[in-house]
Amino acid sequence: MKLAKEHFEQNIARVKNLGFLHKSIFELNDKNLDLSDILRAQHVMLVSALDHFIHEIVRIGMLEIYNNKRKITKEFEKFIHLIDKEILLKKAILEEKNDTWLNYQIRYKHGLKSFQQAEKIDEAILLIDPRDLWAEIAKKLSLDKEDLKKELNLIISRRNQIAHEADIEPQYKELREIKIEDVNDSILFVETIVSTIFFLVIIEE
Repeated sequence: MKLAKEHFEQNIARVKNLGFLHKSIFELNDKNLDLSDILRAQHVMLVSALDHFIHEIVRIGMLEIYNNKRKITKEFEKFIHLIDKEILLKKAILEEKNDTWLNYQIRYKHGLKSFQQAEKIDEAILLIDPRDLWAEIAKKLSLDKEDLKKELNLIISRRNQIAHEADIEPQYKELREIKIEDVNDSILFVETIVSTIFFLVIIEE
């Protein structure tokens, strides 16, 4: 799981580098060049970093369950039961002792899923941890559970406006405004959420 966190930190560094690029160009140009798309790219990459982290930490956690390093969950059992019976039969016949087959199944079944919105992240984490994720996060941060979920979902909604609507307001056909301060606040929020999830689910080696 530490590897998943390291990858997240690398991805966040890329997100922040875009912010440095925006600042540098802004300070050098004649102020007539529109640099707002750099901020939009930052926001989209930020959500991608979160999504990738959840995918990885869940995949690693599921492999830990399979290898008896973590307690099994009901959602993990459901996942196994839904795997094609031919695959499970082949595994049994070949007496596969490693987790390569499961790793493939997780990547295959989760490959087209997005773990971005609060509810989807909750569903994903339940595969490896049965606790009420957002209640636990709220407790650690001394914040309101629903407020946290709402804040995250607003960040995801903003990402969807950029990614699926070219960030164009449908009624007036104009670009929505995007502010440096809002992007930076979103980065800090996502970093805090990821660090808290990591703290909650990691098993010390």
